[in-house]
Amino acid sequence: MLCIPVRRYHPVPPEAPAGHKAGVLEIDPARTAFMLVDVYLPPAETGLQTLSRADYAAKKRIFCELIPPALAAARCIGLPIVYVANSAPRIALERSAFGRQLAAVGTDPASEFAEEGVNAREYLSGRVHSLSYPQEITPKPGDYYVRKHAYSGFCATRLEVLLRNLDVQALVAVGIRLDGCLGTTLMDAHQRNFQVLLLRDCTIASDTPEEQDSRSFTQRMILWYETMIGPTSTSAEFVQACASEGCVA
Repeated sequence: MLCIPVRRYHPVPPEAPAGHKAGVLEIDPARTAFMLVDVYLPPAETGLQTLSRADYAAKKRIFCELIPPALAAARCIGLPIVYVANSAPRIALERSAFGRQLAAVGTDPASEFAEEGVNAREYLSGRVHSLSYPQEITPKPGDYYVRKHAYSGFCATRLEVLLRNLDVQALVAVGIRLDGCLGTTLMDAHQRNFQVLLLRDCTIASDTPEEQDSRSFTQRMILWYETMIGPTSTSAEFVQACASEGCVA
């Protein structure tokens, strides 16, 4: 069993919550997958058109420094690696609630999530604007890749079928954003009876400019997750747990 130090948040009693409590989560590596949600990062010249410098720097640190050791450790102990990413299938995405909302806040999913090398009869094909992966976490041959077209990776995709076929019961999750695509995917996983462990230093939420120094909204979303969905750990704690299994990534 993989024994990982974790914490949860206890909101009771309501007038004086017990707060964070530490524990150990035991999961079977033979029935666990490592899931990365929306971990793409375009080059700075295009990324800074849609992200503040603080947000871009935070994502770059997560993707290039914090996720890679955890991903390497997961590979080392043989966990299936599952990428879940936005895409632009030819399903009149612009007429969906998801597409209309993105357009309302200045994002065109038809161009933003276009890809090269896809079947143009099924997906919008074109020059990649957003879906670029840092070298440190680029999908490798043998990894699983699920394209989504809503916030949650479970919404009308093959993700659940994939996990059931792999006999997965637990997910170790990282990605962006905890108040959006990652959070809704993890909520849906929870409601499908998967045990979900979030590596809390490997995500951020949609902090406003005045929140970006303290990441106060991110911290509040982590608290929400620890209260409503499951425990959290850190990249370093997960790596150490994998090392205890005899794996040196």
